[in-house]
Amino acid sequence: MKSFDNHGNLVSESNTSRTSDGKVITSNTIYNTDNGRPVAQNISVRDQQGKVDVTNVINGKLLP
Repeated sequence: MKSFDNHGNLVSESNTSRTSDGKVITSNTIYNTDNGRPVAQNISVRDQQGKVDVTNVINGKLLP
C-alpha cells in the first residue's frame, strides 16, 4: 500500500508477503517528499512459532 501527500509525492509504502516456509515479511518504507529517496525502512519477519526479527535501515532500503 502506498501513501501520497496532497501534491502527489510518495510519502510511505507498506508491503507484506509470505514465504513458502510460512514466514511473514512486512516492510514499511518512509520517503523524503522533496527528492523521493528512502529515509528509513523497517523490516519485520515473523516465523510460524511467532518469533519476530526486526531490522531498521536509515537513509536507504533493503527490500523493494
